[in-house]
Amino acid sequence: MSARRSAGLDAVADLSVALADHRRAMLVREEIRLVGGDWSTTRSESHLTRSAVTAPFLRVRLLLPEVAVAAQLAVQAAYEVRAADSPAALQEARERAIRAADGLVAAAGTALAP
Repeated sequence: MSARRSAGLDAVADLSVALADHRRAMLVREEIRLVGGDWSTTRSESHLTRSAVTAPFLRVRLLLPEVAVAAQLAVQAAYEVRAADSPAALQEARERAIRAADGLVAAAGTALAP
């Protein structure tokens, strides 16, 4: 396995994990917010998970510029979960974010195929 392929796989894996963590944090945060609960603690956690997306996102963009658009779409979809104004909209946003993350993995798979 080439060094570029290995580093690219690691970067995509790290970004995928960070996005999954952020989606989960945002889902919990927004569920609490939508029912009028105190979401200050979950807001702090979501700030940490959002911040954790930055480094792997940059690594993917630098190591695999051919998947930069897919990475950007996955990150943006995860961030847009916070715009939900109802439980149904929250689930739809979550599903869009998952599909975008799956699109990133598919694009990376194509780009890194031997």
